[in-house]
Amino acid sequence: MIVLLHEKKIKNYDILILQELWWFDENFKAYCSATVDFTLKNNENRICFYINKRIDSNIWYSTWHFKDVNTITLQTLTNDTQMIQKAINIHETYNLSLRDHEVIHEKESLSYIEKTLQMLREYILVKDFNLHHFTWEKSFYSRQHLLSNDLIEMITNVDVSLMLSQDIITRDYQKSQMTIDLIFTTDDIMHQLIQCEINEEMKNFSDYLSI
Repeated sequence: MIVLLHEKKIKNYDILILQELWWFDENFKAYCSATVDFTLKNNENRICFYINKRIDSNIWYSTWHFKDVNTITLQTLTNDTQMIQKAINIHETYNLSLRDHEVIHEKESLSYIEKTLQMLREYILVKDFNLHHFTWEKSFYSRQHLLSNDLIEMITNVDVSLMLSQDIITRDYQKSQMTIDLIFTTDDIMHQLIQCEINEEMKNFSDYLSI
């Protein structure tokens, strides 16, 4: 995290969504020194947002729905002559890793995510679901979490699409390659998407690869 935030190119990004926090003094801690060009939004849990300081603080706000489910709401203007204001929600989540692939009752953050996605407006849903399913990692992992079916049903019901192409590796850990960081979005945002891929240039010394 520290290395990533001090990358020279990082200030070109508007919003960073990170989950690699420190476990320190029985709390999760996020790094943000005075020299960093970002404002930190963290609730001392396993996820955080960094908002570039060049973005007016009056056009965004943060909402915590659960300890590991947060939303940044951006108020933007359309490009038409009427300059109509619209909101885009960026939902970030961390779902606890399950050792037992057969578990279906320990939904952790998924229940709160489902409620959050009922919010109207355009949105992006992003981050670490810790769920394996052939839909997004067909060739890397031999076992599937039954709970991943709940996630698929959830995103199908709200009509969102996976932004990452299938089989992109998002975690490279002890010679095990996985796809557990996922990004979904509504159609309007998908149609405006320029790219969504692993950024090899951002060396953050983490087993999670920057997207």
